Amino acid sequence: MVTADRLELARRAVSCFIQQHHANRELVVVDDGTADYRPMLRAAEAFGAVKHVKLPATNRKTLGDLRNIALEAASGDWCVQWDDDEWYHPDRIGRQLAAALASGTGASALKWTLMHVPTADGLLRFRADTGIATPGTLLFRRSDIRYPALARSEDAVFMRETRRRLGLTVLGRESSHLFVRVFHGGNTWDERHFRRRLWRTPADAASWMAAKWIHADVTRHRAFLLDARELETFAEFDHYETAHASAPSPRLVA
Repeated sequence: MVTADRLELARRAVSCFIQQHHANRELVVVDDGTADYRPMLRAAEAFGAVKHVKLPATNRKTLGDLRNIALEAASGDWCVQWDDDEWYHPDRIGRQLAAALASGTGASALKWTLMHVPTADGLLRFRADTGIATPGTLLFRRSDIRYPALARSEDAVFMRETRRRLGLTVLGRESSHLFVRVFHGGNTWDERHFRRRLWRTPADAASWMAAKWIHADVTRHRAFLLDARELETFAEFDHYETAHASAPSPRLVA
């Protein structure tokens, strides 16, 4: 987990680490900010090993460089990207590791994830994919592959190289509930990057046009038709957010 001065966001990611059902785990936190993460990380040590790599706040390394520092500090045979601003289902590590081991590949990732996108019109919640797989969901066997020194898209480049050299098992729609991508305004990518998942493919574009121009309601898009597991994930997400709320939540649209 790479982080800096985002204690409340990171607290959720650490909570998700604590809740993982896969027992043999280690959290590596690379932190180049000024906020004090130590009390929060000490609380996580009872649920798995924790390594806190503290870098100077004047650090000018790229996100790719920081991820590589995390890889060097990790001690496990398998690693998993654990962004500080996402939400992870308790089964995420176990399911992805089992899938990679069963197929004999060196990595696994989720094709589908859930999206939590507050907008000026309200909160959009839907299911989306990013093509082959979502880079931020990658779990992979340790190797000499490293992230490129990029400020963004470093994980997409890393995933493509991992797929080429180690093989990649991609989990389908049945696993969409394992991961929530959260837009909060301070992401690497802007709001449009998240929303454009609604018109990424021709079928999605057709559903978008119908929802927006015929029904005048974007939530009529097929991506908003969530199944029971997906709704349960959002309920668990909301439970956490309510318990840790410091400000009113956005108006819910879907």
